[in-house]
Amino acid sequence: MAKARARAHRAACATLSALALTACEPGTRQTPNAPITRMPDAVPGLDADQRLRFLEGSREFTEQETITEGLGPLFNGSACGQCHSSHGVGGAGPARVLHVRCRDTGEPDALAGSLMHLFSTRPDLASASVPRDCDAIQTERRTTSVLGAGLIEAVDDAQLLDEEARQSGGLGGRAARVFDVVDQEHRIGRFGWKAQQATLDSFAGEAYRNELGITNEYFPDEIAPGGDRELLSAIDPAPDPEARHGVVRSLANFMRYLAPPPGAATDASGLELFRTLGCEGCHRESYDLSNALPPFTSQVARMYSDLLLHDVGTGDGMAQGSAGADEIRTAPLWGLSRSPFYLHDGRALSIDDAITWHGGQAEAAKVAYEQLDETARERLLVFLSAL
Repeated sequence: MAKARARAHRAACATLSALALTACEPGTRQTPNAPITRMPDAVPGLDADQRLRFLEGSREFTEQETITEGLGPLFNGSACGQCHSSHGVGGAGPARVLHVRCRDTGEPDALAGSLMHLFSTRPDLASASVPRDCDAIQTERRTTSVLGAGLIEAVDDAQLLDEEARQSGGLGGRAARVFDVVDQEHRIGRFGWKAQQATLDSFAGEAYRNELGITNEYFPDEIAPGGDRELLSAIDPAPDPEARHGVVRSLANFMRYLAPPPGAATDASGLELFRTLGCEGCHRESYDLSNALPPFTSQVARMYSDLLLHDVGTGDGMAQGSAGADEIRTAPLWGLSRSPFYLHDGRALSIDDAITWHGGQAEAAKVAYEQLDETARERLLVFLSAL
């Protein structure tokens, strides 16, 4: 009987591993703990210690996690690099995940979260599902790029508050005021579709727990299937936090030192159209990093985003952090040429579609775009598609 149980356990683990390796890119198989075959670019100017941390972080980011290392019990992939993969490690990728919240409560069960995970370490016992009697709000969110994330982190909170003040009475962008679990203080959020995280350490820690199911020093509470704590204890007896101390910081360092996407938009007339139409009102071209720490002091954060929250008619109906239901952080446009689709849920299959979906605080810019003649519109699209 014991041997039969062991064979069944090995078979279940083999099936799970096969599923996990294809969680984000169907048809693509990877070898667990495979070495990096093409090192992504780092920001220039790293010293020897920063280069070492970048290399160590790259291994953590691409490592295939296992059940014994804390994977699950609910998860969407077995490595960060599985989903952040478009055009190389760190890119946006094609993966989308489903979030669900009940209208009557607004906030999800703290033990269950809002994610409908793709996989479970014990699919015979537990899987993600919409709560019973839930009038559900459902939305998909696609994987964001983390290329250039360190430059975004290096933008001073004060600059974001200044931008908020500049937009008051006009576009009305709002800085996301969040409590950062790493710094243990209130900061201005800038990561995630709802700008719900302020630092890369908190962003990495939350994703490690939410997407891979691996608890850590910053997010030590496991997500329970359906909020069932007893079931969680039965199928995931490993003590929390599961990740060894320092892994989250290593993941954050890799993202911190990743170079931004290699944009090639050089058409001055296209940029001028971008400005004239009012697109730069939300998609601010750059922030000054002269007061940042090395190696970012000499970098240009040309991300084409104000990093503020806006209601531009594309919201997902879910409040999160300090973001309202219809607010979304302005998506950075650098790397637009590498995006497989557009908007937070990937509904737009072209840049033109993404623009025409806009409304609300972006209504005037959208109308101005729609009134362009064919030649001018094409010139703007060529500029954007080269970012």
